[in-house]
Amino acid sequence: MRLGLNRINGLDRFLTSWKSEDDPGTGDYFYKMNPIGSPQVSLYKGSTLYWRSDPWPWKTSSSAAASVSSLLYYDFVNNKDEVSYAYFLDDPSIISRLVVDNSGLLQNLMWNDGDLQWKEFWSAPKYRCDNYGHCGSNGKCVPDSDDNSYKFECTCLPGYEPKSPKDWYHRDGSGGCVKKQLGFSMCGNGEGFVKVTRLKGPDSFNAVWMDMSMSSSECEQACLSNCSCTAFTSMNIDGKGTCCLAWYGELMDILENTYERWDLHVRVDAMELATYARKSKGFLGPKRRMAVIILSVSVPLFLVSLIAYMWLMKRKTKGQ
Repeated sequence: MRLGLNRINGLDRFLTSWKSEDDPGTGDYFYKMNPIGSPQVSLYKGSTLYWRSDPWPWKTSSSAAASVSSLLYYDFVNNKDEVSYAYFLDDPSIISRLVVDNSGLLQNLMWNDGDLQWKEFWSAPKYRCDNYGHCGSNGKCVPDSDDNSYKFECTCLPGYEPKSPKDWYHRDGSGGCVKKQLGFSMCGNGEGFVKVTRLKGPDSFNAVWMDMSMSSSECEQACLSNCSCTAFTSMNIDGKGTCCLAWYGELMDILENTYERWDLHVRVDAMELATYARKSKGFLGPKRRMAVIILSVSVPLFLVSLIAYMWLMKRKTKGQ
């Protein structure tokens, strides 16, 4: 099965849900390729974006078919004629289907010969963090962990703070985050980037591939030289080398977990950059730490020497 857009004739192949379990009429949900920015597949409820995949390149994708597991692999095509993807099974005896049910759940089902039933292999959205924009713009969602299930899942990206602290106190992060220093320029004023790891890449509706053969440092400089560039990522794509994807504007729908591979470099002002530099290197840099160590040793030695000298001088005076 191949989903996507034919750019020549405009044919758009996508999935829709049934109206109900018993009514095969067109339902409220549909799953389709979004070619804007870096292509991603999205699940909609009517005209409202409900869930989306990572932007391409997916961790299981390349210009050719790439192995997902021993069962499943993808084939992604993006050229002047079409943007589409299909998935295949290595074992032809396994029967699989991708469906959108009437409740809005996207499911990959596999047929089980043992009990003659369809079994769920994968589905989305499943958790709060899967819902599009759960933590608003410039926020990231961290799924609940077993040891801290009561912790609020939304946090702001570096350099940002909750737009409405009151809403966040009530565990509603949908309003997102705004810059901490609203009056502080981030254009040729000592700004830089803070790296945030293991993310689901932001929605790519406002992202652009700057170059498909650009090193990480070149990507950083290109983003830094454009005051509208808010973040970038640099990654190696099979068969293409190191590539640079940059975002311009708000960073939307970011999720953090150990299964994601995206590293995002977020633009921050000089004050925030200095704060993160101190955190990464400790409060003091290596030279300052060395200076503190030398002073902490030399000052007591000087005082002891001074006291000993004064005591000797006093004895010498008494002896005369």
